[in-house]
Amino acid sequence: MFLRRAEYEFWLHNLPALEADSDSEVMKLSVKTAKTARQVAKNVMGVLRLEELPKVKQLQDAQALLDMASLVAIDEVMSKLGHPTRAVVAEIDENLSRWFVPKRPNQVFPTASQIRRRVRDIAKVLDDSVAFRDTRKKNRYSILTRGQRAFLELEVDSTVGVVIHELIKETARKHEVSMADAMVLLLSGTVEPEAGKVVVHTYKASDVEGAPVFVQGHGWRGEDIPAAKVVERDLSQVPKASDSYRPSDFVRKYVEGRDGTCRAGGCDVPAWMCQLDHRINYAEGGPTHPDNLVCLCQRHHNMKTEGRAFYILDPVTGDVVWLLADGSWVTTQATGPLAPSMRRWARSVAEDVMAHRAKMHEDAKALKVELDNGDIVEVFDMTDPADRDNTNGGDIPF
Repeated sequence: MFLRRAEYEFWLHNLPALEADSDSEVMKLSVKTAKTARQVAKNVMGVLRLEELPKVKQLQDAQALLDMASLVAIDEVMSKLGHPTRAVVAEIDENLSRWFVPKRPNQVFPTASQIRRRVRDIAKVLDDSVAFRDTRKKNRYSILTRGQRAFLELEVDSTVGVVIHELIKETARKHEVSMADAMVLLLSGTVEPEAGKVVVHTYKASDVEGAPVFVQGHGWRGEDIPAAKVVERDLSQVPKASDSYRPSDFVRKYVEGRDGTCRAGGCDVPAWMCQLDHRINYAEGGPTHPDNLVCLCQRHHNMKTEGRAFYILDPVTGDVVWLLADGSWVTTQATGPLAPSMRRWARSVAEDVMAHRAKMHEDAKALKVELDNGDIVEVFDMTDPADRDNTNGGDIPF
Protein backbone atom coordinates (compact mmCIF):
# COMPACT_ATOMS: atom_id res chain seq x y z
CA MET A 1 0.00 0.00 0.00
CA PHE A 2 2.84 2.42 0.85
CA LEU A 3 4.39 1.97 -2.58
CA ARG A 4 1.02 2.49 -4.31
CA ARG A 5 0.33 5.62 -2.28
CA ALA A 6 3.79 7.06 -2.88
CA GLU A 7 3.56 6.51 -6.63
CA TYR A 8 -0.01 7.81 -6.85
CA GLU A 9 0.75 10.95 -4.84
CA PHE A 10 3.84 11.62 -6.95
CA TRP A 11 1.81 11.68 -10.16
CA LEU A 12 -1.06 13.51 -8.49
CA HIS A 13 1.23 16.30 -7.31
CA ASN A 14 3.14 16.50 -10.59
CA LEU A 15 0.20 16.67 -12.97
CA PRO A 16 0.89 19.24 -15.70
CA ALA A 17 -1.42 22.24 -15.87
CA LEU A 18 -4.04 21.73 -18.55
CA GLU A 19 -2.90 24.87 -20.37
CA ALA A 20 0.80 23.89 -20.28
CA ASP A 21 2.71 22.62 -23.31
CA SER A 22 2.20 18.86 -23.13
CA ASP A 23 5.41 17.88 -24.92
CA SER A 24 7.54 19.99 -22.57
CA GLU A 25 5.81 18.71 -19.45
CA VAL A 26 6.05 15.09 -20.57
CA MET A 27 9.74 15.54 -21.32
CA LYS A 28 10.42 16.94 -17.83
CA LEU A 29 8.51 14.11 -16.15
CA SER A 30 10.25 11.56 -18.35
CA VAL A 31 13.65 12.80 -17.19
CA LYS A 32 12.52 12.91 -13.56
CA THR A 33 11.08 9.37 -13.55
CA ALA A 34 13.28 7.59 -16.14
CA LYS A 35 10.11 6.50 -17.92
CA THR A 36 9.39 6.80 -21.62
CA ALA A 37 7.30 9.69 -22.86
CA ARG A 38 4.58 7.22 -23.76
CA GLN A 39 4.44 5.78 -20.24
CA VAL A 40 4.46 9.25 -18.69
CA ALA A 41 1.52 10.28 -20.87
CA LYS A 42 -0.38 7.12 -19.90
CA ASN A 43 0.15 7.74 -16.19
CA VAL A 44 -0.94 11.37 -16.47
CA MET A 45 -4.09 10.40 -18.35
CA GLY A 46 -4.83 7.65 -15.83
CA VAL A 47 -4.73 10.08 -12.90
CA LEU A 48 -6.73 12.74 -14.76
CA ARG A 49 -9.44 10.18 -15.56
CA LEU A 50 -10.27 9.96 -11.85
CA GLU A 51 -11.81 13.43 -12.07
CA GLU A 52 -14.67 11.83 -14.03
CA LEU A 53 -15.04 9.02 -11.48
CA PRO A 54 -15.64 10.74 -8.12
CA LYS A 55 -16.47 7.59 -6.16
CA VAL A 56 -13.38 5.75 -7.38
CA LYS A 57 -11.26 8.84 -6.73
CA GLN A 58 -12.55 9.09 -3.18
CA LEU A 59 -11.50 5.48 -2.57
CA GLN A 60 -8.13 6.02 -4.22
CA ASP A 61 -7.39 9.19 -2.26
CA ALA A 62 -8.31 7.49 1.01
CA GLN A 63 -6.83 4.01 0.54
CA ALA A 64 -4.58 4.04 -2.55
CA LEU A 65 -6.05 0.73 -3.70
CA LEU A 66 -5.05 1.12 -7.35
CA ASP A 67 -1.55 1.04 -8.77
CA MET A 68 -0.67 3.05 -11.86
CA ALA A 69 -1.17 0.07 -14.18
CA SER A 70 -4.78 -0.18 -12.99
CA LEU A 71 -5.41 3.55 -13.42
CA VAL A 72 -3.97 3.36 -16.93
CA ALA A 73 -6.18 0.35 -17.72
CA ILE A 74 -9.31 2.25 -16.69
CA ASP A 75 -8.36 5.27 -18.78
CA GLU A 76 -7.42 3.30 -21.89
CA VAL A 77 -10.76 1.51 -22.02
CA MET A 78 -12.77 4.65 -21.32
CA SER A 79 -10.79 6.55 -23.95
CA LYS A 80 -12.05 4.14 -26.58
CA LEU A 81 -15.61 5.20 -25.73
CA GLY A 82 -14.95 8.66 -27.14
CA HIS A 83 -17.52 10.82 -25.38
CA PRO A 84 -19.65 8.40 -23.34
CA THR A 85 -22.96 9.48 -21.87
CA ARG A 86 -23.13 10.54 -18.24
CA ALA A 87 -25.11 7.39 -17.49
CA VAL A 88 -22.32 5.16 -18.80
CA VAL A 89 -19.63 7.04 -16.85
CA ALA A 90 -21.76 7.00 -13.69
CA GLU A 91 -22.35 3.25 -14.00
CA ILE A 92 -18.63 2.59 -14.45
CA ASP A 93 -17.89 4.75 -11.40
CA GLU A 94 -20.56 3.08 -9.26
CA ASN A 95 -19.69 -0.46 -10.34
CA LEU A 96 -15.95 -0.08 -9.85
CA SER A 97 -16.28 1.66 -6.49
CA ARG A 98 -18.45 -1.19 -5.18
CA TRP A 99 -16.14 -3.83 -6.66
CA PHE A 100 -12.99 -2.31 -5.19
CA VAL A 101 -14.25 -2.45 -1.60
CA PRO A 102 -13.23 -5.87 -0.16
CA LYS A 103 -16.17 -7.98 0.98
CA ARG A 104 -14.11 -10.64 2.76
CA PRO A 105 -11.02 -10.64 4.99
CA ASN A 106 -7.77 -11.05 3.03
CA GLN A 107 -9.69 -10.81 -0.25
CA VAL A 108 -7.44 -10.67 -3.32
CA PHE A 109 -7.68 -7.29 -5.05
CA PRO A 110 -8.41 -7.30 -8.81
CA THR A 111 -5.41 -7.15 -11.13
CA ALA A 112 -4.98 -4.48 -13.80
CA SER A 113 -6.06 -6.93 -16.52
CA GLN A 114 -9.18 -7.90 -14.55
CA ILE A 115 -10.04 -4.24 -14.04
CA ARG A 116 -9.54 -3.60 -17.75
CA ARG A 117 -11.97 -6.40 -18.62
CA ARG A 118 -14.57 -5.21 -16.10
CA VAL A 119 -14.56 -1.64 -17.47
CA ARG A 120 -14.69 -2.96 -21.02
CA ASP A 121 -17.62 -5.26 -20.22
CA ILE A 122 -19.61 -2.49 -18.54
CA ALA A 123 -18.97 -0.18 -21.47
CA LYS A 124 -19.92 -2.79 -24.08
CA VAL A 125 -23.21 -3.51 -22.35
CA LEU A 126 -24.24 0.04 -21.46
CA ASP A 127 -23.08 2.10 -24.43
CA ASP A 128 -26.04 1.28 -26.66
CA SER A 129 -25.64 4.26 -28.99
CA VAL A 130 -25.38 1.64 -31.77
CA ALA A 131 -29.17 1.38 -31.51
CA PHE A 132 -29.42 4.88 -32.97
CA ARG A 133 -26.55 4.99 -35.45
CA ASP A 134 -24.63 2.40 -37.39
CA THR A 135 -21.07 2.41 -36.02
CA ARG A 136 -19.95 -0.81 -37.66
CA LYS A 137 -16.57 -0.56 -39.33
CA LYS A 138 -15.83 -2.07 -42.69
CA ASN A 139 -13.83 -5.27 -42.65
CA ARG A 140 -10.12 -4.56 -42.86
CA TYR A 141 -7.17 -6.78 -43.70
CA SER A 142 -3.48 -5.92 -43.66
CA ILE A 143 -0.13 -7.68 -43.88
CA LEU A 144 3.27 -6.56 -42.66
CA THR A 145 6.45 -8.40 -43.60
CA ARG A 146 9.56 -8.02 -41.49
CA GLY A 147 12.57 -10.08 -42.45
CA GLN A 148 11.53 -13.72 -42.65
CA ARG A 149 8.27 -13.16 -40.74
CA ALA A 150 4.87 -11.84 -41.80
CA PHE A 151 2.14 -10.32 -39.61
CA LEU A 152 -1.48 -10.61 -40.75
CA GLU A 153 -4.31 -8.58 -39.21
CA LEU A 154 -8.05 -8.95 -39.82
CA GLU A 155 -10.68 -6.61 -38.38
CA VAL A 156 -14.34 -7.70 -38.55
CA ASP A 157 -17.56 -7.29 -36.61
CA SER A 158 -17.24 -8.78 -33.12
CA THR A 159 -19.93 -11.38 -33.80
CA VAL A 160 -18.08 -12.62 -36.88
CA GLY A 161 -14.82 -12.54 -34.93
CA VAL A 162 -16.21 -14.79 -32.21
CA VAL A 163 -17.35 -17.37 -34.76
CA ILE A 164 -14.01 -17.29 -36.62
CA HIS A 165 -12.13 -17.70 -33.35
CA GLU A 166 -14.24 -20.68 -32.29
CA LEU A 167 -13.78 -22.25 -35.73
CA ILE A 168 -9.99 -21.94 -35.45
CA LYS A 169 -10.10 -23.30 -31.90
CA GLU A 170 -12.17 -26.32 -32.95
CA THR A 171 -9.79 -27.02 -35.85
CA ALA A 172 -6.81 -26.81 -33.48
CA ARG A 173 -8.46 -29.25 -31.09
CA LYS A 174 -9.39 -31.72 -33.81
CA HIS A 175 -5.97 -31.78 -35.47
CA GLU A 176 -3.99 -31.34 -32.22
CA VAL A 177 -2.12 -28.26 -33.41
CA SER A 178 -1.69 -24.70 -32.16
CA MET A 179 -4.22 -21.98 -32.97
CA ALA A 180 -1.75 -20.38 -35.37
CA ASP A 181 -1.13 -23.66 -37.21
CA ALA A 182 -4.87 -24.31 -37.35
CA MET A 183 -5.40 -20.95 -39.01
CA VAL A 184 -2.71 -21.75 -41.59
CA LEU A 185 -4.36 -25.10 -42.31
CA LEU A 186 -7.74 -23.43 -42.83
CA LEU A 187 -6.54 -20.53 -44.98
CA SER A 188 -4.29 -22.72 -47.12
CA GLY A 189 -7.17 -25.11 -47.84
CA THR A 190 -5.32 -28.05 -46.30
CA VAL A 191 -8.37 -28.79 -44.15
CA GLU A 192 -12.01 -27.94 -44.67
CA PRO A 193 -13.73 -25.70 -42.12
CA GLU A 194 -16.54 -27.24 -40.12
CA ALA A 195 -18.66 -24.16 -39.59
CA GLY A 196 -21.68 -26.22 -38.66
CA LYS A 197 -19.83 -27.62 -35.65
CA VAL A 198 -18.78 -24.30 -34.12
CA VAL A 199 -20.21 -24.11 -30.61
CA VAL A 200 -20.32 -20.83 -28.69
CA HIS A 201 -21.29 -21.00 -25.01
CA THR A 202 -23.21 -18.01 -23.68
CA TYR A 203 -24.82 -17.13 -20.35
CA LYS A 204 -27.86 -14.88 -19.98
CA ALA A 205 -30.43 -14.30 -17.24
CA SER A 206 -33.75 -15.54 -18.64
CA ASP A 207 -35.87 -13.72 -16.05
CA VAL A 208 -34.43 -10.23 -16.57
CA GLU A 209 -35.52 -8.09 -19.51
CA GLY A 210 -32.58 -6.53 -21.32
CA ALA A 211 -30.05 -8.70 -19.48
CA PRO A 212 -26.51 -8.64 -20.93
CA VAL A 213 -25.00 -11.77 -22.48
CA PHE A 214 -21.72 -13.34 -21.40
CA VAL A 215 -19.91 -15.06 -24.28
CA GLN A 216 -17.41 -17.57 -22.93
CA GLY A 217 -13.93 -16.52 -23.95
CA HIS A 218 -15.07 -13.12 -25.19
CA GLY A 219 -16.72 -11.31 -22.28
CA TRP A 220 -20.00 -9.44 -21.92
CA ARG A 221 -22.14 -8.16 -24.78
CA GLY A 222 -25.37 -6.26 -24.99
CA GLU A 223 -27.07 -8.81 -27.23
CA ASP A 224 -27.01 -12.47 -28.24
CA ILE A 225 -24.83 -13.89 -30.99
CA PRO A 226 -26.91 -15.10 -33.95
CA ALA A 227 -26.88 -18.89 -34.21
CA ALA A 228 -28.29 -21.49 -36.57
CA LYS A 229 -29.26 -23.64 -33.61
CA VAL A 230 -29.70 -22.74 -29.97
CA VAL A 231 -29.66 -25.27 -27.12
CA GLU A 232 -30.83 -23.77 -23.83
CA ARG A 233 -29.95 -25.11 -20.40
CA ASP A 234 -31.37 -23.89 -17.12
CA LEU A 235 -28.44 -23.04 -14.85
CA SER A 236 -30.51 -21.19 -12.26
CA GLN A 237 -30.14 -24.20 -9.95
CA VAL A 238 -27.03 -26.16 -9.05
CA PRO A 239 -26.91 -29.32 -11.22
CA LYS A 240 -26.76 -32.79 -9.74
CA ALA A 241 -23.46 -34.56 -9.22
CA SER A 242 -21.96 -36.62 -12.03
CA ASP A 243 -21.75 -40.37 -11.47
CA SER A 244 -18.05 -40.54 -12.30
CA TYR A 245 -14.78 -38.68 -11.81
CA ARG A 246 -15.26 -36.85 -15.09
CA PRO A 247 -17.86 -34.06 -14.77
CA SER A 248 -20.74 -33.89 -17.22
CA ASP A 249 -20.85 -30.98 -19.67
CA PHE A 250 -23.71 -29.55 -17.61
CA VAL A 251 -21.65 -29.59 -14.40
CA ARG A 252 -18.55 -28.25 -16.16
CA LYS A 253 -20.36 -25.29 -17.71
CA TYR A 254 -21.99 -24.46 -14.40
CA VAL A 255 -18.65 -24.39 -12.56
CA GLU A 256 -16.97 -22.43 -15.37
CA GLY A 257 -19.87 -19.99 -15.34
CA ARG A 258 -19.57 -19.55 -11.59
CA ASP A 259 -15.80 -19.19 -11.31
CA GLY A 260 -14.97 -17.09 -14.39
CA THR A 261 -11.21 -17.64 -14.01
CA CYS A 262 -8.75 -19.85 -12.17
CA ARG A 263 -9.63 -19.47 -8.49
CA ALA A 264 -6.09 -18.91 -7.26
CA GLY A 265 -5.39 -15.41 -6.02
CA GLY A 266 -4.18 -13.07 -8.76
CA CYS A 267 -4.58 -15.63 -11.55
CA ASP A 268 -6.71 -14.66 -14.54
CA VAL A 269 -6.53 -17.77 -16.72
CA PRO A 270 -10.09 -18.11 -18.13
CA ALA A 271 -12.20 -20.82 -16.52
CA TRP A 272 -12.82 -22.61 -19.80
CA MET A 273 -9.05 -23.11 -20.14
CA CYS A 274 -8.73 -24.58 -16.63
CA GLN A 275 -9.10 -28.03 -15.12
CA LEU A 276 -11.92 -28.83 -12.72
CA ASP A 277 -10.33 -29.80 -9.43
CA HIS A 278 -12.04 -31.93 -6.78
CA ARG A 279 -11.54 -30.02 -3.51
CA ILE A 280 -11.93 -33.32 -1.66
CA ASN A 281 -10.30 -35.94 -3.87
CA TYR A 282 -12.68 -38.21 -5.74
CA ALA A 283 -10.79 -41.27 -4.45
CA GLU A 284 -11.46 -40.07 -0.90
CA GLY A 285 -15.20 -39.77 -1.43
CA GLY A 286 -15.36 -36.26 -2.87
CA PRO A 287 -18.33 -35.98 -5.26
CA THR A 288 -18.14 -34.62 -8.79
CA HIS A 289 -20.51 -31.84 -7.82
CA PRO A 290 -20.16 -28.04 -8.22
CA ASP A 291 -19.96 -27.70 -4.43
CA ASN A 292 -16.75 -29.77 -4.55
CA LEU A 293 -15.28 -28.46 -7.82
CA VAL A 294 -13.31 -25.34 -8.69
CA CYS A 295 -11.50 -24.17 -11.81
CA LEU A 296 -7.71 -24.29 -11.48
CA CYS A 297 -5.09 -23.67 -14.15
CA GLN A 298 -2.36 -26.29 -14.55
CA ARG A 299 0.10 -24.32 -12.41
CA HIS A 300 -2.22 -23.90 -9.43
CA HIS A 301 -3.67 -27.38 -9.79
CA ASN A 302 -0.12 -28.70 -9.37
CA MET A 303 0.35 -26.40 -6.37
CA LYS A 304 -2.68 -27.94 -4.65
CA THR A 305 -1.80 -31.50 -5.67
CA GLU A 306 1.75 -31.13 -4.32
CA GLY A 307 0.38 -30.00 -0.95
CA ARG A 308 1.86 -26.50 -1.10
CA ALA A 309 -1.61 -25.04 -0.59
CA PHE A 310 -5.14 -26.12 0.22
CA TYR A 311 -8.43 -24.34 -0.20
CA ILE A 312 -11.94 -24.29 1.24
CA LEU A 313 -14.94 -23.60 -0.99
CA ASP A 314 -18.08 -21.89 0.30
CA PRO A 315 -20.82 -23.37 -1.92
CA VAL A 316 -23.29 -20.58 -1.09
CA THR A 317 -21.18 -17.53 -1.92
CA GLY A 318 -18.67 -19.21 -4.23
CA ASP A 319 -15.80 -17.79 -2.15
CA VAL A 320 -12.57 -19.76 -2.00
CA VAL A 321 -10.23 -19.43 1.00
CA TRP A 322 -6.65 -20.49 0.25
CA LEU A 323 -4.55 -21.84 3.11
CA LEU A 324 -0.84 -21.52 2.35
CA ALA A 325 2.07 -23.51 3.75
CA ASP A 326 3.41 -20.60 5.85
CA GLY A 327 0.09 -20.24 7.70
CA SER A 328 -1.17 -17.23 5.74
CA TRP A 329 -4.46 -17.23 3.85
CA VAL A 330 -6.25 -15.29 1.12
CA THR A 331 -9.82 -15.14 -0.15
CA THR A 332 -10.95 -15.04 -3.78
CA GLN A 333 -14.44 -14.37 -5.09
CA ALA A 334 -16.09 -16.04 -8.06
CA THR A 335 -16.26 -13.68 -11.06
CA GLY A 336 -18.18 -15.69 -13.66
CA PRO A 337 -21.67 -14.80 -14.94
CA LEU A 338 -23.25 -17.30 -12.51
CA ALA A 339 -21.43 -15.91 -9.45
CA PRO A 340 -23.82 -14.26 -6.95
CA SER A 341 -22.18 -10.84 -7.32
CA MET A 342 -22.29 -11.00 -11.13
CA ARG A 343 -25.92 -12.11 -11.12
CA ARG A 344 -26.76 -8.97 -9.15
CA TRP A 345 -24.64 -6.91 -11.52
CA ALA A 346 -26.41 -8.34 -14.57
CA ARG A 347 -29.76 -7.47 -13.03
CA SER A 348 -28.73 -3.90 -12.15
CA VAL A 349 -27.15 -3.42 -15.58
CA ALA A 350 -30.31 -4.68 -17.26
CA GLU A 351 -32.35 -2.17 -15.28
CA ASP A 352 -29.96 0.62 -16.28
CA VAL A 353 -30.09 -0.44 -19.92
CA MET A 354 -33.88 -0.38 -19.97
CA ALA A 355 -33.98 2.98 -18.18
CA HIS A 356 -31.36 4.40 -20.54
CA ARG A 357 -33.23 3.19 -23.61
CA ALA A 358 -36.45 4.68 -22.26
CA LYS A 359 -34.65 7.99 -21.72
CA MET A 360 -33.22 7.89 -25.25
CA HIS A 361 -36.70 7.18 -26.61
CA GLU A 362 -38.11 10.09 -24.63
CA ASP A 363 -35.36 12.39 -25.91
CA ALA A 364 -36.08 11.25 -29.47
CA LYS A 365 -39.74 12.11 -29.01
CA ALA A 366 -38.88 15.54 -27.66
CA LEU A 367 -36.59 16.18 -30.63
CA LYS A 368 -39.34 15.09 -33.01
CA VAL A 369 -41.76 17.53 -31.38
CA GLU A 370 -39.24 20.32 -31.83
CA LEU A 371 -38.57 19.46 -35.47
CA ASP A 372 -42.19 18.81 -36.49
CA ASN A 373 -43.88 21.54 -34.48
CA GLY A 374 -45.79 19.17 -32.25
CA ASP A 375 -46.84 16.56 -34.84
CA ILE A 376 -45.28 13.84 -32.71
CA VAL A 377 -48.53 11.91 -32.19
CA GLU A 378 -48.72 10.58 -35.72
CA VAL A 379 -45.25 9.03 -35.53
CA PHE A 380 -44.68 7.83 -31.98
CA ASP A 381 -48.04 7.62 -30.27
CA MET A 382 -50.62 5.45 -32.00
CA THR A 383 -52.94 5.19 -28.99
CA ASP A 384 -56.49 6.50 -29.02
CA PRO A 385 -56.59 10.27 -28.23
CA ALA A 386 -59.10 9.65 -25.45
CA ASP A 387 -56.73 7.23 -23.78
CA ARG A 388 -53.87 9.70 -23.99
CA ASP A 389 -55.74 12.20 -21.82
CA ASN A 390 -56.02 9.63 -19.03
CA THR A 391 -52.31 8.90 -18.73
CA ASN A 392 -50.12 10.45 -16.09
CA GLY A 393 -47.45 11.39 -18.58
CA GLY A 394 -44.89 9.06 -17.06
CA ASP A 395 -45.38 6.07 -19.34
CA ILE A 396 -43.57 5.79 -22.64
CA PRO A 397 -45.60 4.23 -25.50
CA PHE A 398 -43.59 1.64 -27.43
